[in-house]
Amino acid sequence: MSSSLDRLRRLQSLRPQRARPELTYAPLDDDLPAPYVRATRRGALEELAPGAEVATAAGGCYVVTAAYPLAQRHGDHALGDLLAFAPHTLAPFHPDFALDALDNFASAAFIDTETTGLGAGAGVYAFMIGVGTFEKPSSDASLQFVVRQFFMRHPGEEAAVLLALADRLADRQLAVTFNGRTFDLPLLRARFMQNRRTFAGRAGVAMLQEGAPHLDLLHPARRLWRRRLQSCRLVNLEQVILGLQRNEDDVPGALIPYLYHEYLRTGNAGEMSRVFYHNREDIVSMVALAHRLIQAYATPEEAESGLGVQGADWLALGITYEKRGEAARAEAAYRRALDAIRDDAHRADAFAHLADLCKRQARWDEAAAMWELWLTSVPGVDPTPYVELAKYCEWQLQELERAEMWAAWALHNLTAAPVYARLPGQVAELEHRLARIRRKRQS
Repeated sequence: MSSSLDRLRRLQSLRPQRARPELTYAPLDDDLPAPYVRATRRGALEELAPGAEVATAAGGCYVVTAAYPLAQRHGDHALGDLLAFAPHTLAPFHPDFALDALDNFASAAFIDTETTGLGAGAGVYAFMIGVGTFEKPSSDASLQFVVRQFFMRHPGEEAAVLLALADRLADRQLAVTFNGRTFDLPLLRARFMQNRRTFAGRAGVAMLQEGAPHLDLLHPARRLWRRRLQSCRLVNLEQVILGLQRNEDDVPGALIPYLYHEYLRTGNAGEMSRVFYHNREDIVSMVALAHRLIQAYATPEEAESGLGVQGADWLALGITYEKRGEAARAEAAYRRALDAIRDDAHRADAFAHLADLCKRQARWDEAAAMWELWLTSVPGVDPTPYVELAKYCEWQLQELERAEMWAAWALHNLTAAPVYARLPGQVAELEHRLARIRRKRQS
Protein backbone atom coordinates (compact mmCIF):
# COMPACT_ATOMS: atom_id res chain seq x y z
CA MET A 1 0.00 0.00 0.00
CA SER A 2 3.06 2.27 0.06
CA SER A 3 2.46 3.45 -3.52
CA SER A 4 -1.08 4.43 -2.60
CA LEU A 5 0.15 6.29 0.46
CA ASP A 6 2.67 8.17 -1.65
CA ARG A 7 -0.11 9.10 -4.06
CA LEU A 8 -2.23 10.23 -1.11
CA ARG A 9 0.57 12.46 0.19
CA ARG A 10 1.13 14.02 -3.24
CA LEU A 11 -2.55 14.83 -3.62
CA GLN A 12 -2.64 16.16 -0.07
CA SER A 13 0.17 18.58 -0.91
CA LEU A 14 -1.83 19.89 -3.88
CA ARG A 15 -4.92 20.46 -1.79
CA PRO A 16 -5.53 24.18 -1.13
CA GLN A 17 -5.68 25.27 2.48
CA ARG A 18 -8.94 26.81 3.58
CA ALA A 19 -8.47 30.44 4.51
CA ARG A 20 -10.16 31.77 7.59
CA PRO A 21 -13.47 33.16 6.40
CA GLU A 22 -13.79 36.91 6.32
CA LEU A 23 -16.90 38.24 7.96
CA THR A 24 -18.97 40.32 5.57
CA TYR A 25 -22.40 41.88 5.68
CA ALA A 26 -24.91 41.25 2.91
CA PRO A 27 -28.32 42.95 2.99
CA LEU A 28 -31.33 40.70 3.16
CA ASP A 29 -33.64 40.43 0.17
CA ASP A 30 -36.82 41.89 1.57
CA ASP A 31 -39.47 44.36 0.56
CA LEU A 32 -38.91 46.91 3.27
CA PRO A 33 -38.99 50.36 1.67
CA ALA A 34 -36.14 52.81 1.94
CA PRO A 35 -36.69 55.79 4.26
CA TYR A 36 -39.38 57.82 2.57
CA VAL A 37 -39.52 61.58 2.42
CA ARG A 38 -42.83 63.08 1.35
CA ALA A 39 -42.43 65.02 -1.88
CA THR A 40 -43.41 68.66 -1.95
CA ARG A 41 -45.05 68.66 -5.36
CA ARG A 42 -48.80 69.06 -5.43
CA GLY A 43 -51.33 69.25 -8.20
CA ALA A 44 -54.11 67.61 -10.14
CA LEU A 45 -53.74 64.26 -11.88
CA GLU A 46 -54.22 65.76 -15.34
CA GLU A 47 -51.39 68.19 -14.71
CA LEU A 48 -48.81 65.86 -13.19
CA ALA A 49 -49.61 62.73 -15.22
CA PRO A 50 -51.10 63.99 -18.49
CA GLY A 51 -53.50 61.55 -20.05
CA ALA A 52 -56.98 61.24 -21.49
CA GLU A 53 -60.35 59.94 -20.40
CA VAL A 54 -61.46 56.85 -22.30
CA ALA A 55 -65.16 56.13 -22.61
CA THR A 56 -66.38 52.56 -22.21
CA ALA A 57 -69.75 50.89 -21.86
CA ALA A 58 -69.13 50.86 -18.11
CA GLY A 59 -68.20 54.55 -17.90
CA GLY A 60 -64.98 56.51 -18.23
CA CYS A 61 -61.47 55.79 -16.98
CA TYR A 62 -58.16 57.62 -17.15
CA VAL A 63 -55.37 56.41 -19.45
CA VAL A 64 -51.81 57.72 -19.63
CA THR A 65 -49.95 56.82 -22.83
CA ALA A 66 -46.23 56.88 -23.60
CA ALA A 67 -44.76 55.86 -26.96
CA TYR A 68 -41.14 54.80 -27.48
CA PRO A 69 -39.40 54.46 -30.87
CA LEU A 70 -38.03 50.98 -31.46
CA ALA A 71 -34.52 52.44 -31.68
CA GLN A 72 -34.68 53.76 -28.12
CA ARG A 73 -32.21 51.93 -25.92
CA HIS A 74 -33.05 50.57 -22.50
CA GLY A 75 -29.87 49.04 -21.21
CA ASP A 76 -27.50 47.59 -23.82
CA HIS A 77 -30.08 47.11 -26.56
CA ALA A 78 -32.83 48.94 -28.40
CA LEU A 79 -36.42 48.05 -27.50
CA GLY A 80 -37.09 46.82 -31.02
CA ASP A 81 -34.25 44.27 -30.83
CA LEU A 82 -36.58 41.90 -28.98
CA LEU A 83 -38.60 41.43 -32.16
CA ALA A 84 -35.71 39.45 -33.64
CA PHE A 85 -36.25 36.71 -31.03
CA ALA A 86 -39.05 34.20 -30.63
CA PRO A 87 -40.93 33.42 -27.39
CA HIS A 88 -40.88 29.73 -28.27
CA THR A 89 -37.11 29.77 -27.59
CA LEU A 90 -38.03 29.42 -23.92
CA ALA A 91 -40.75 26.81 -24.51
CA PRO A 92 -38.49 23.76 -23.90
CA PHE A 93 -37.32 25.27 -20.61
CA HIS A 94 -40.82 26.19 -19.42
CA PRO A 95 -43.35 23.89 -21.15
CA ASP A 96 -46.18 25.08 -18.90
CA PHE A 97 -45.94 28.61 -20.40
CA ALA A 98 -47.65 27.46 -23.65
CA LEU A 99 -45.10 29.29 -25.83
CA ASP A 100 -44.57 26.63 -28.52
CA ALA A 101 -46.57 28.30 -31.30
CA LEU A 102 -45.34 31.86 -30.75
CA ASP A 103 -42.61 32.97 -33.15
CA ASN A 104 -42.42 36.69 -32.30
CA PHE A 105 -43.24 39.29 -29.66
CA ALA A 106 -45.27 41.51 -31.98
CA SER A 107 -48.50 40.16 -30.47
CA ALA A 108 -47.33 40.27 -26.85
CA ALA A 109 -48.76 42.41 -24.07
CA PHE A 110 -46.34 43.33 -21.27
CA ILE A 111 -48.49 43.67 -18.16
CA ASP A 112 -47.78 45.09 -14.72
CA THR A 113 -50.26 46.08 -12.01
CA GLU A 114 -50.17 48.41 -9.03
CA THR A 115 -52.58 47.37 -6.31
CA THR A 116 -54.19 48.47 -3.09
CA GLY A 117 -52.61 45.58 -1.19
CA LEU A 118 -51.16 42.09 -1.43
CA GLY A 119 -53.02 38.97 -2.49
CA ALA A 120 -56.14 38.62 -4.58
CA GLY A 121 -58.89 39.04 -1.99
CA ALA A 122 -62.16 40.78 -2.64
CA GLY A 123 -60.87 44.00 -1.09
CA VAL A 124 -57.71 44.23 -3.22
CA TYR A 125 -57.95 46.27 -6.42
CA ALA A 126 -55.59 46.79 -9.32
CA PHE A 127 -55.91 50.57 -9.37
CA MET A 128 -53.32 50.86 -12.17
CA ILE A 129 -52.81 48.35 -14.98
CA GLY A 130 -49.92 49.06 -17.30
CA VAL A 131 -49.84 47.40 -20.72
CA GLY A 132 -46.96 47.67 -23.19
CA THR A 133 -47.44 46.59 -26.81
CA PHE A 134 -45.60 46.81 -30.10
CA GLU A 135 -47.92 48.64 -32.48
CA LYS A 136 -48.36 51.29 -35.15
CA PRO A 137 -50.24 54.37 -33.93
CA SER A 138 -51.56 54.77 -37.50
CA SER A 139 -51.30 52.96 -40.82
CA ASP A 140 -48.57 55.28 -42.11
CA ALA A 141 -46.60 55.45 -38.84
CA SER A 142 -43.56 53.46 -37.79
CA LEU A 143 -43.81 50.60 -35.34
CA GLN A 144 -43.42 51.74 -31.72
CA PHE A 145 -43.53 50.33 -28.24
CA VAL A 146 -46.53 51.92 -26.55
CA VAL A 147 -47.25 51.82 -22.82
CA ARG A 148 -50.81 52.53 -21.69
CA GLN A 149 -51.58 52.86 -18.00
CA PHE A 150 -55.22 52.34 -17.14
CA PHE A 151 -55.87 54.22 -13.91
CA MET A 152 -58.77 53.93 -11.50
CA ARG A 153 -59.36 57.45 -10.18
CA HIS A 154 -61.80 56.03 -7.62
CA PRO A 155 -63.14 52.51 -6.94
CA GLY A 156 -66.26 53.23 -8.95
CA GLU A 157 -64.18 53.17 -12.14
CA GLU A 158 -62.98 49.58 -11.78
CA ALA A 159 -65.41 48.14 -14.32
CA ALA A 160 -64.44 50.81 -16.85
CA VAL A 161 -60.72 50.15 -16.33
CA LEU A 162 -61.18 46.42 -16.78
CA LEU A 163 -63.37 46.90 -19.85
CA ALA A 164 -60.79 49.21 -21.45
CA LEU A 165 -58.08 46.68 -20.61
CA ALA A 166 -60.06 43.82 -22.18
CA ASP A 167 -60.49 45.82 -25.39
CA ARG A 168 -56.75 46.57 -25.50
CA LEU A 169 -55.87 42.91 -25.09
CA ALA A 170 -58.35 41.63 -27.65
CA ASP A 171 -55.77 41.28 -30.44
CA ARG A 172 -52.92 40.04 -28.22
CA GLN A 173 -51.77 36.41 -28.00
CA LEU A 174 -49.17 36.42 -25.23
CA ALA A 175 -49.01 37.94 -21.75
CA VAL A 176 -45.52 38.87 -20.52
CA THR A 177 -45.16 39.64 -16.80
CA PHE A 178 -42.68 39.58 -13.96
CA ASN A 179 -44.09 37.38 -11.19
CA GLY A 180 -47.45 37.51 -12.93
CA ARG A 181 -48.18 33.80 -12.50
CA THR A 182 -48.55 34.20 -8.76
CA PHE A 183 -49.68 37.81 -8.46
CA ASP A 184 -50.75 40.01 -11.39
CA LEU A 185 -52.78 37.58 -13.47
CA PRO A 186 -54.56 35.80 -10.57
CA LEU A 187 -55.53 39.24 -9.24
CA LEU A 188 -56.85 40.36 -12.63
CA ARG A 189 -58.80 37.12 -13.01
CA ALA A 190 -60.33 37.69 -9.61
CA ARG A 191 -61.31 41.26 -10.50
CA PHE A 192 -62.80 40.19 -13.82
CA MET A 193 -64.76 37.52 -11.95
CA GLN A 194 -66.11 40.14 -9.56
CA ASN A 195 -67.30 42.12 -12.59
CA ARG A 196 -68.10 39.12 -14.81
CA ARG A 197 -71.48 40.36 -16.05
CA THR A 198 -69.72 43.22 -17.83
CA PHE A 199 -67.18 41.04 -19.65
CA ALA A 200 -69.04 38.05 -21.05
CA GLY A 201 -67.39 36.97 -24.31
CA ARG A 202 -64.55 39.49 -24.23
CA ALA A 203 -61.47 38.10 -26.03
CA GLY A 204 -59.09 40.10 -23.86
CA VAL A 205 -60.38 38.35 -20.76
CA ALA A 206 -59.66 34.93 -22.27
CA MET A 207 -56.02 35.87 -22.88
CA LEU A 208 -55.48 36.22 -19.13
CA GLN A 209 -56.94 32.84 -18.20
CA GLU A 210 -54.90 29.93 -16.88
CA GLY A 211 -53.43 27.87 -19.69
CA ALA A 212 -53.19 30.79 -22.11
CA PRO A 213 -49.69 31.68 -23.39
CA HIS A 214 -47.90 33.51 -20.60
CA LEU A 215 -44.21 34.27 -20.21
CA ASP A 216 -43.42 35.05 -16.58
CA LEU A 217 -39.88 36.43 -16.73
CA LEU A 218 -39.22 35.80 -13.04
CA HIS A 219 -38.91 32.03 -13.56
CA PRO A 220 -36.24 31.95 -16.30
CA ALA A 221 -34.46 34.81 -14.53
CA ARG A 222 -34.24 32.85 -11.30
CA ARG A 223 -33.14 29.71 -13.11
CA LEU A 224 -30.31 31.59 -14.85
CA TRP A 225 -29.10 34.14 -12.29
CA ARG A 226 -30.00 32.99 -8.78
CA ARG A 227 -26.57 31.40 -8.24
CA ARG A 228 -24.75 34.73 -8.49
CA LEU A 229 -27.42 37.23 -7.41
CA GLN A 230 -28.70 37.62 -3.91
CA SER A 231 -32.01 38.91 -5.24
CA CYS A 232 -33.89 38.35 -8.48
CA ARG A 233 -36.29 41.23 -7.88
CA LEU A 234 -36.84 43.31 -10.99
CA VAL A 235 -35.11 46.41 -9.61
CA ASN A 236 -32.01 44.34 -8.80
CA LEU A 237 -31.99 42.71 -12.24
CA GLU A 238 -32.23 46.19 -13.76
CA GLN A 239 -29.11 47.30 -11.93
CA VAL A 240 -26.95 44.18 -12.13
CA ILE A 241 -28.02 42.56 -15.41
CA LEU A 242 -29.31 45.45 -17.52
CA GLY A 243 -27.04 48.18 -16.13
CA LEU A 244 -29.94 50.55 -15.42
CA GLN A 245 -30.52 52.96 -12.57
CA ARG A 246 -33.89 54.60 -11.97
CA ASN A 247 -33.99 58.31 -11.19
CA GLU A 248 -35.32 60.06 -8.13
CA ASP A 249 -38.88 59.94 -9.45
CA ASP A 250 -39.10 56.25 -8.55
CA VAL A 251 -40.93 55.14 -5.44
CA PRO A 252 -40.48 51.95 -3.33
CA GLY A 253 -43.07 49.38 -4.35
CA ALA A 254 -44.07 48.73 -0.74
CA LEU A 255 -45.27 52.34 -0.43
CA ILE A 256 -47.49 52.35 -3.50
CA PRO A 257 -50.73 51.13 -1.82
CA TYR A 258 -50.33 53.85 0.83
CA LEU A 259 -49.73 56.53 -1.80
CA TYR A 260 -52.88 55.55 -3.66
CA HIS A 261 -54.96 55.70 -0.49
CA GLU A 262 -53.50 59.15 0.17
CA TYR A 263 -54.46 60.21 -3.35
CA LEU A 264 -58.03 59.02 -2.78
CA ARG A 265 -58.16 60.86 0.55
CA THR A 266 -56.65 64.18 -0.54
CA GLY A 267 -57.02 64.35 -4.32
CA ASN A 268 -53.38 65.43 -4.54
CA ALA A 269 -51.63 63.58 -7.41
CA GLY A 270 -48.13 64.73 -6.48
CA GLU A 271 -46.99 61.26 -5.47
CA MET A 272 -49.14 59.39 -7.99
CA SER A 273 -46.99 60.76 -10.81
CA ARG A 274 -44.12 58.79 -9.26
CA VAL A 275 -46.27 55.64 -9.26
CA PHE A 276 -46.92 56.13 -12.98
CA TYR A 277 -43.16 56.38 -13.49
CA HIS A 278 -42.52 53.23 -11.42
CA ASN A 279 -45.09 51.20 -13.35
CA ARG A 280 -43.89 52.45 -16.73
CA GLU A 281 -40.27 51.61 -15.93
CA ASP A 282 -41.30 48.10 -14.85
CA ILE A 283 -42.94 47.51 -18.22
CA VAL A 284 -40.14 48.90 -20.38
CA SER A 285 -37.58 46.95 -18.34
CA MET A 286 -39.49 43.74 -19.04
CA VAL A 287 -38.78 44.24 -22.75
CA ALA A 288 -35.05 44.56 -22.10
CA LEU A 289 -35.09 41.65 -19.65
CA ALA A 290 -36.95 39.38 -22.10
CA HIS A 291 -34.31 40.19 -24.71
CA ARG A 292 -31.43 39.41 -22.35
CA LEU A 293 -33.01 36.14 -21.16
CA ILE A 294 -33.83 34.77 -24.60
CA GLN A 295 -30.42 35.78 -25.89
CA ALA A 296 -28.81 33.93 -22.98
CA TYR A 297 -30.86 30.77 -23.50
CA ALA A 298 -30.74 30.79 -27.30
CA THR A 299 -27.20 32.05 -27.99
CA PRO A 300 -25.29 31.97 -24.69
CA GLU A 301 -21.90 32.20 -26.42
CA GLU A 302 -22.89 35.55 -27.95
CA ALA A 303 -24.43 36.76 -24.68
CA GLU A 304 -21.21 35.91 -22.83
CA SER A 305 -19.25 38.51 -24.78
CA GLY A 306 -21.73 41.17 -23.69
CA LEU A 307 -21.35 40.19 -20.00
CA GLY A 308 -24.83 38.67 -20.11
CA VAL A 309 -23.66 35.16 -19.22
CA GLN A 310 -21.02 34.65 -16.55
CA GLY A 311 -19.49 31.64 -14.80
CA ALA A 312 -22.32 30.80 -12.40
CA ASP A 313 -24.83 31.35 -15.21
CA TRP A 314 -23.06 28.72 -17.31
CA LEU A 315 -23.52 26.31 -14.42
CA ALA A 316 -27.24 27.11 -14.33
CA LEU A 317 -27.51 26.66 -18.10
CA GLY A 318 -25.69 23.35 -17.88
CA ILE A 319 -28.15 22.03 -15.30
CA THR A 320 -31.04 23.24 -17.46
CA TYR A 321 -29.66 21.57 -20.60
CA GLU A 322 -29.03 18.34 -18.71
CA LYS A 323 -32.60 18.21 -17.44
CA ARG A 324 -33.74 18.53 -21.05
CA GLY A 325 -31.53 15.62 -22.08
CA GLU A 326 -29.06 17.80 -24.04
CA ALA A 327 -25.92 16.17 -22.68
CA ALA A 328 -23.47 17.74 -25.14
CA ARG A 329 -24.68 21.28 -24.49
CA ALA A 330 -24.71 20.58 -20.75
CA GLU A 331 -21.12 19.36 -20.77
CA ALA A 332 -19.96 22.39 -22.76
CA ALA A 333 -21.71 24.70 -20.30
CA TYR A 334 -20.19 22.95 -17.28
CA ARG A 335 -16.70 23.26 -18.78
CA ARG A 336 -17.25 26.97 -19.47
CA ALA A 337 -18.41 27.35 -15.88
CA LEU A 338 -15.25 25.73 -14.52
CA ASP A 339 -13.12 28.01 -16.69
CA ALA A 340 -14.78 31.11 -15.26
CA ILE A 341 -15.97 30.37 -11.71
CA ARG A 342 -13.77 31.29 -8.77
CA ASP A 343 -16.29 30.72 -5.96
CA ASP A 344 -15.53 27.43 -4.16
CA ALA A 345 -19.13 26.36 -3.69
CA HIS A 346 -20.03 26.94 -7.33
CA ARG A 347 -16.86 25.21 -8.53
CA ALA A 348 -17.68 22.17 -6.42
CA ASP A 349 -21.20 22.16 -7.89
CA ALA A 350 -19.83 22.35 -11.44
CA PHE A 351 -17.34 19.53 -10.78
CA ALA A 352 -20.11 17.40 -9.29
CA HIS A 353 -22.44 17.87 -12.26
CA LEU A 354 -19.76 17.35 -14.89
CA ALA A 355 -18.33 14.26 -13.20
CA ASP A 356 -21.80 12.80 -12.75
CA LEU A 357 -22.56 13.41 -16.42
CA CYS A 358 -19.39 11.53 -17.43
CA LYS A 359 -20.21 8.77 -14.97
CA ARG A 360 -23.70 8.22 -16.39
CA GLN A 361 -22.15 7.95 -19.85
CA ALA A 362 -19.65 5.35 -18.52
CA ARG A 363 -16.74 7.72 -19.25
CA TRP A 364 -15.06 6.54 -16.09
CA ASP A 365 -11.55 7.90 -16.63
CA GLU A 366 -12.90 11.41 -17.32
CA ALA A 367 -15.19 11.23 -14.32
CA ALA A 368 -12.27 10.17 -12.10
CA ALA A 369 -10.20 13.07 -13.42
CA MET A 370 -13.00 15.47 -12.48
CA TRP A 371 -13.25 14.04 -8.96
CA GLU A 372 -9.50 14.41 -8.45
CA LEU A 373 -9.52 17.98 -9.77
CA TRP A 374 -12.42 18.70 -7.44
CA LEU A 375 -10.70 17.48 -4.27
CA THR A 376 -7.36 19.11 -5.16
CA SER A 377 -8.72 22.53 -6.17
CA VAL A 378 -11.70 23.13 -3.88
CA PRO A 379 -11.12 23.33 -0.12
CA GLY A 380 -13.57 21.75 2.28
CA VAL A 381 -14.56 18.44 3.84
CA ASP A 382 -17.18 17.32 1.33
CA PRO A 383 -16.57 13.55 1.06
CA THR A 384 -18.33 13.23 -2.31
CA PRO A 385 -15.27 13.15 -4.63
CA TYR A 386 -13.44 10.74 -2.31
CA VAL A 387 -16.43 8.41 -2.07
CA GLU A 388 -16.93 8.49 -5.84
CA LEU A 389 -13.24 7.65 -6.36
CA ALA A 390 -13.52 4.84 -3.81
CA LYS A 391 -16.50 3.39 -5.70
CA TYR A 392 -14.70 3.79 -9.02
CA CYS A 393 -11.62 1.96 -7.76
CA GLU A 394 -13.66 -0.76 -6.09
CA TRP A 395 -16.17 -1.56 -8.81
CA GLN A 396 -14.61 -0.42 -12.07
CA LEU A 397 -10.88 -0.95 -11.54
CA GLN A 398 -11.18 -3.77 -8.96
CA GLU A 399 -8.39 -2.04 -6.98
CA LEU A 400 -9.46 -2.45 -3.37
CA GLU A 401 -6.26 -0.95 -1.96
CA ARG A 402 -6.92 2.38 -3.73
CA ALA A 403 -10.60 2.19 -2.81
CA GLU A 404 -9.61 1.83 0.84
CA MET A 405 -7.25 4.81 0.52
CA TRP A 406 -9.96 7.14 -0.80
CA ALA A 407 -12.51 6.05 1.79
CA ALA A 408 -9.97 6.42 4.61
CA TRP A 409 -9.00 9.88 3.43
CA ALA A 410 -12.62 11.00 3.35
CA LEU A 411 -13.19 9.65 6.88
CA HIS A 412 -10.04 11.36 8.15
CA ASN A 413 -11.15 14.74 6.76
CA LEU A 414 -14.62 14.46 8.25
CA THR A 415 -13.55 13.36 11.73
CA ALA A 416 -10.96 16.15 11.84
CA ALA A 417 -13.56 18.78 10.89
CA PRO A 418 -15.85 20.57 13.35
CA VAL A 419 -19.12 18.79 14.03
CA TYR A 420 -21.14 21.56 12.40
CA ALA A 421 -19.29 20.97 9.11
CA ARG A 422 -20.65 17.42 8.80
CA LEU A 423 -24.02 16.20 7.65
CA PRO A 424 -25.89 13.73 9.88
CA GLY A 425 -24.84 10.17 9.22
CA GLN A 426 -21.81 10.99 7.05
CA VAL A 427 -19.21 9.59 9.46
CA ALA A 428 -21.20 6.40 10.11
CA GLU A 429 -21.70 5.86 6.38
CA LEU A 430 -17.98 6.23 5.68
CA GLU A 431 -17.04 3.94 8.57
CA HIS A 432 -19.41 1.32 7.16
CA ARG A 433 -17.97 1.68 3.65
CA LEU A 434 -14.37 1.49 4.88
CA ALA A 435 -15.06 -1.58 7.04
CA ARG A 436 -16.77 -3.33 4.12
CA ILE A 437 -13.84 -2.64 1.77
CA ARG A 438 -11.37 -3.94 4.36
CA ARG A 439 -13.37 -7.14 4.87
CA LYS A 440 -13.50 -7.55 1.14
CA ARG A 441 -9.71 -7.20 0.89
CA GLN A 442 -9.17 -9.80 3.59
CA SER A 443 -11.50 -12.39 2.10
